[in-house]
Amino acid sequence: MKKSVIFLSIFILISNLVKAQTEPCGMEKHMEEMMKDPVFAKEWNDNQDKFKLFLENRPNNRQSSMNTVIIPVAVHFPQGNEADRDCLEDLAQSQIDVLNADWTATNDDADLWDVASVFYPGVVHGAANLTFCLATQNHPNGWDPDLIEGQPAITIGHTYGGGNYSTGGNGGQDDAWVGYFNIVVAPSLGGSTIGWSYLGGSIASGHAVLIQDNVFGTGSSCPGSSVSGTNVPYHLGRTATHEAGHFFNLPHTWANGGCGVDDGIDDTPVSDSANYGCPGPGDLPGCVAGEYDLSMNYMDYTNQDCMYMFTQGQINVSESYLSFLESQFKPNTTSNCSVSNDFTITATNSPVFSCPETGEDAVFEFEFNTYNDYNAMTVISASGAPDNATVSVSPSFINSNGTVTVTIGNLANTAQGDYTITVSATSFAGAQYSDVVLKNNCTSLQCTEFNSNENLNLAIPDGAGNNQYGDPITTTLSVPDLGTISSVIVNVDVSHTYIQDLQIALFHPDLETYAVLWQRSCDGEDGIDVTFSDGANAIECANPTVGTFAPFEVLSIFEGMTSEGDWLLYARDGYNQDSGVINDWSIEICSELALSADNNSNLLENISVYPNPSSGTFNVKLNDFISSEIKISVYDILGREILQNSFNTLPNFNEEIDISNAKPGIYLMTISSERGKVTRRVIIN
Repeated sequence: MKKSVIFLSIFILISNLVKAQTEPCGMEKHMEEMMKDPVFAKEWNDNQDKFKLFLENRPNNRQSSMNTVIIPVAVHFPQGNEADRDCLEDLAQSQIDVLNADWTATNDDADLWDVASVFYPGVVHGAANLTFCLATQNHPNGWDPDLIEGQPAITIGHTYGGGNYSTGGNGGQDDAWVGYFNIVVAPSLGGSTIGWSYLGGSIASGHAVLIQDNVFGTGSSCPGSSVSGTNVPYHLGRTATHEAGHFFNLPHTWANGGCGVDDGIDDTPVSDSANYGCPGPGDLPGCVAGEYDLSMNYMDYTNQDCMYMFTQGQINVSESYLSFLESQFKPNTTSNCSVSNDFTITATNSPVFSCPETGEDAVFEFEFNTYNDYNAMTVISASGAPDNATVSVSPSFINSNGTVTVTIGNLANTAQGDYTITVSATSFAGAQYSDVVLKNNCTSLQCTEFNSNENLNLAIPDGAGNNQYGDPITTTLSVPDLGTISSVIVNVDVSHTYIQDLQIALFHPDLETYAVLWQRSCDGEDGIDVTFSDGANAIECANPTVGTFAPFEVLSIFEGMTSEGDWLLYARDGYNQDSGVINDWSIEICSELALSADNNSNLLENISVYPNPSSGTFNVKLNDFISSEIKISVYDILGREILQNSFNTLPNFNEEIDISNAKPGIYLMTISSERGKVTRRVIIN
């Protein structure tokens, strides 16, 4: 079993130099030299020990806050010309754009993974919850007189560190720039090296990433400063992506140790050496039979137009290390990059019930909505599924309003229980999350809807004055005992000429438990026809306001209660002059039913259902005489009613129930009378 990357032996790190045609990355050489210094070696090992302790005290590898981490970046051009500032600033921003795209999996070539992934089962294209941002304020004083507050943190013509930028030099550290993710763009790094970084860099020590000036960014060159980004095949700015990986504690994919040493990342195939050129997916056999080198990974040496992904395992390590570093970032430097909610992702059908015995997939659906003209490519991923389950996301990349489907499969080989599935939407603008519940415990959701008359036409008394409520109007719906409530959804249709006047609430039959659905929302719009559902989006006002939205107070307050009795809809008007009517309303109540073959009620003890399994035709036999009507309903695994029949009882009750038109699977048959209710699991083969 692979170990965490932090347990990589430093002996391996410093004793296994790259044995290839060139060494574009000088991380190993630099670390080999630095580890000769006992002071540095102690500091580095102490830092890794602190990181181990940090991981041990975290609930998981994800950022505990789940907020986007903004990384303040400073870029240094020690050989640059001040006259080229505008050009250098543009070049630096182009590099920031590459870093954000590559690390959040919003790069233009990310979709190449869709084809390549068939060669790498179990490997997921990962997306980090971070934003690289050029710092624009709170700059260090007295370092560069041309570094103006409010402008990007870009220094030109000033030596960073000791000025020796080769892999064995000391130019990768400067105490004046503690608190930043520093990038030094230097004319030469020695030999064939075009970039290097510390492995597990320190923000608190002013460590930097070093990039040669002919592989930095993707914009036009700045000839007055001898800076260009045209050195093919290293011309796409991904040298910085690679070196940032080292800074965030990622080794090379081959771990510089051959097949006997892995990189410590759970989902990267073991590789024996660096790869070059542009091999296709599945072209290079790995160290393990049936596996292939992950040549398109940013931590390899392939051409930059042929690398395009991190694995989720690499992202987990890097996000964990970034969380460890987060407190070291200098505050108040990146107000220009505050993360806004330019998009949302919202579940529409949680919870989903599944039963390992059925072998059926669990399918969640989400609405992805954008705002403020947002159209950036956004990566959708999911975590938290049961062990041994498969997870598929469709689409996995999205940049406009649409529906996302997450399918949890192979549940037949999973443990029963409730699971929280976290679906992440990540782009350069940040990340949004939606948690849904998979109830993988052989229960089913039975949902029943109750509707008022279509034309209630109940007048809502006008308000008594300025923000003074008038008399309330109430209407009720009678609901039978459906078992313990799992969820409640309410639809309300009201005609009103100024809907901000309205307060609408739903009361449980106990008349003590209630949830306010609508609380003086919107403005002067006319009318509402709204379905209120927990977890839905916030209300979007319109003329009329129509759709599914979150209530003012959560409907989950009714969970665990009984459904039986008269549910009361309460409405009142809080301002005079405008008035309206309740046209109609409905309530949908869902409850859980166990998929049990022997769930007998003591009131209905002698019921037989046979043959079971069958081709879809079942006999229901009751040996005891019951004088009341018997109702038989059949539900699928998702709680949808597929049949309902009522029968007059006779001695030796024996009726045939035909659901042969249904597809093979497990169903619930509910048999009820005034003496009780029993649920049987039936199987169509």
